[in-house]
Amino acid sequence: MATTANILTLLKFYASKQKSPMVDYDEFADYIRRYAGHHLEENPDLVKYMGASSQTLDTEISELTANHQVIVAPVGNKDFIHVVPSYVEQFANSYKLIDANIAVPFPNFNDLGKHTPHEIVTTKPLAELLYSMLEGTQDAEPVLYSSAVAKGIPALLVPSTVPATTIVNLALRKIQNIMHKDEVHDYFLKKLTISNPGKEISAKNFFKKFCSKADEALEFLSNTGETFYYWSQLCYFLRQDYIKVKDFTPEDINILQSVGILEVATSYYKTKATERQQRDAALKILELQLNQPPYYYNHSDIKDFKDSNGAPLLGQYSEEDLNAHLKHMTQDSSDGELPPLLIFRITENEGYFILKEKVMPLIMRLTSDARVLVRESLIKSWYKIMREWDTLPEMKDNAAFERCLSKEIQSCAPILHAILGASFLPVISLEDHTPGHINLYRNEALIPLSELLMLSRAEIYIDARIKLPFWYTIPGISWIISLLARPPKNKRNKARNGKSATAALMEEKRHKEEEKERELDVKDRGDASKNRKRQLRKAAGEAEKLLVPSSSSLDRELEGYLHEWNDRIGKQNFDDLTQDVNSLIRDYLRKVMRSLKTENFSMERISSLADSLVESPVMLKIHNHPALKRYVELYLVKLVKNLP
Repeated sequence: MATTANILTLLKFYASKQKSPMVDYDEFADYIRRYAGHHLEENPDLVKYMGASSQTLDTEISELTANHQVIVAPVGNKDFIHVVPSYVEQFANSYKLIDANIAVPFPNFNDLGKHTPHEIVTTKPLAELLYSMLEGTQDAEPVLYSSAVAKGIPALLVPSTVPATTIVNLALRKIQNIMHKDEVHDYFLKKLTISNPGKEISAKNFFKKFCSKADEALEFLSNTGETFYYWSQLCYFLRQDYIKVKDFTPEDINILQSVGILEVATSYYKTKATERQQRDAALKILELQLNQPPYYYNHSDIKDFKDSNGAPLLGQYSEEDLNAHLKHMTQDSSDGELPPLLIFRITENEGYFILKEKVMPLIMRLTSDARVLVRESLIKSWYKIMREWDTLPEMKDNAAFERCLSKEIQSCAPILHAILGASFLPVISLEDHTPGHINLYRNEALIPLSELLMLSRAEIYIDARIKLPFWYTIPGISWIISLLARPPKNKRNKARNGKSATAALMEEKRHKEEEKERELDVKDRGDASKNRKRQLRKAAGEAEKLLVPSSSSLDRELEGYLHEWNDRIGKQNFDDLTQDVNSLIRDYLRKVMRSLKTENFSMERISSLADSLVESPVMLKIHNHPALKRYVELYLVKLVKNLP
């Protein structure tokens, strides 16, 4: 052993030399003085143990006693140091002997020496002890535990250094050992089969597998699902038979201790199996939620997912499970294919998850939504510019127009802008074979945004110009007026450097809606019926904030999801189905409104109403239920928001 000044290390070394964890205090003090004198040159820290006084040693022994590493107790006229780690090592060796010869009994409380103080052991219930050991949360310092198994049975001694799986495995082997006796084997097999009428074959297969494969018993126990009932029954029958014995033999004690260990292990693995099933079920619900509109979710959104009962999924699985599952879904791929779940980023710190098969449908919907908004905003913006007798580069130049569209999309549809710039899009576009497929790439480059949005610079320019008074289009006169009426260049540049046309239009609409709502609030005050409707409109506005992205609008979202679930070919068929569904939603809301309380019109309530409608026999004929459900939610919000 290398020289050391650590007193606990020296105590353990001395105890091993004496072959006893019980060390004479005075003899150890003398040994320390001699050890310090012999090794002083190698380790100068040993100088504190030199000399006749043992004050330093007494102080350090007191500290070890306070930490429950040693116990000092008198035996006759002498004081003895009981070294806890040495006791732990001694009884850990007992488990090695059992492993070599399964007939050797488990160490129990009676195996402690006559002069060993009871403070050496730490009493702990067997279930609590094995659960913590199986979870890997036991104490870091060596501890000798004492756990009672049954009344009248000596408590089991369990060193903290012995793995819990070793203890459980030894208990299984001990029970297997007695089952190898023919009369015992047949007796318990008969009891097990009689207790399970109609399941005799299943019970026999369980018993046969347990008895025949000694080296696989622990794996069989920890991975079983439906057979936990058989494990519990077997333990019950064993305990029932052996507890009746009046004078316990060492073998009886051994079996009862093994049964106690097996009962705790069965309970632990059953709990783990239940948690595993719950976690797996919750993760499947999570994957179904990712298939729901709006199809893109950030990490915070996914953490807030709930099941059909409104219970948060986070809790049915841990945050570590969630992160591991998301990592698996975003990294697991075969044959060089993209993983099922993809990530795209709007900013460096803001990213979203989206399922691979939802990328192209989302692009189509967002493109359709953005086209209407961008076209409307550009016409209005260009009209204002031309009223000022001014022009913009994007009115005349295609390259400038493309840059303008990119800026507008980034403003009104940041999700679309981010996906169009994602590295995975070329592969997705190449693999896409959905109906209405759009070829997003030409010559290995993204097609122009004007082509993707189906927007013509010339058409927008003409539509904006048509709104102008006639004198703006008279040659000569318009040029003279423009020279006189055009604002200074610095004012024009200042106006152009503000928000994008789309953002300005959206903000203007939002202000108008808020002003309209305030006016309605003032009118409705004092009237109970109108006040109820005002509260419902307010609740609908809060739900709208959750359902509609800030860069979109309620009508745009409705239009987008309408084209997802309504797959009827022909304008008349399309319009008829839309009208039928809308009428059904209105009729349903009319009935619900009679008993609907203002405080109950929450997102959970809206989702519940939508589920009831979507699952009705009439709606079951429509295929795309996720899009249909989101459409119903949005339409309900729109109806309530527009209550007269």
